[in-house]
Amino acid sequence: MAGNICLALALGSVASAALACEEAPVSGGKCFTLRGRVSLYNGTPSMRIWPIGSKRLLGVVPAEHEDAPANIKGVVAFDRSAVADLEVCPVAKAKQGEMQMVCIRSARDVKVQSP
Repeated sequence: MAGNICLALALGSVASAALACEEAPVSGGKCFTLRGRVSLYNGTPSMRIWPIGSKRLLGVVPAEHEDAPANIKGVVAFDRSAVADLEVCPVAKAKQGEMQMVCIRSARDVKVQSP
């Protein structure tokens, strides 16, 4: 019984995270677009975005089930990255020296990169 409750809570949080990105969460600010490389890393969150030309990384949340469009989730792996025009929504305010957490609302012009 307890396992069923945990599973229901986990699935509910995944669904609410996807919904939150669709509705543009306001806790971190307005959604914005960027050209970036989406890669998987060891650590949490696993999926991260490097905005091309910057020295920062954005973490994609929720960490256990990254909220990303199918055209990104379907191609990104530990041995493959994707470069795309991304619309991301911050779920927390940016703090200098810390990775900002975002969800990916949409991805266009996706190009797969292998090492």
